[in-house]
Amino acid sequence: MNLNQKIFMALQNSETGEVSNQTKFYYYQQDEIIWAEYSDGEILKGFLIGKWVNTSQIEFTYQHLNQKLENRLGRCVTTFEVENGKLVGTEHWQWLDTLEQGSSLIKEI
Repeated sequence: MNLNQKIFMALQNSETGEVSNQTKFYYYQQDEIIWAEYSDGEILKGFLIGKWVNTSQIEFTYQHLNQKLENRLGRCVTTFEVENGKLVGTEHWQWLDTLEQGSSLIKEI
């Protein structure tokens, strides 16, 4: 799988998450390294960086500023599969400040 220049949106998220279906993720990839910028909805500006850990799974850290100007930081593992020709990612994440955990679903648009 290659995430370079793929755009994703969130389909669902846990209650303690800040990403919504308004948030867009712009992914890039160079070899095993992945990174993305994301924004919209509750997120003013966010960044993530990480790596592939196997052929369908990435792990990364993320950081963003939300609408309250709070700087949030967390980590995530995303497992991708292909559905109807589009990538779908199941994410398991954790905030590093509150240690709350959650899950979300993203889909390539």
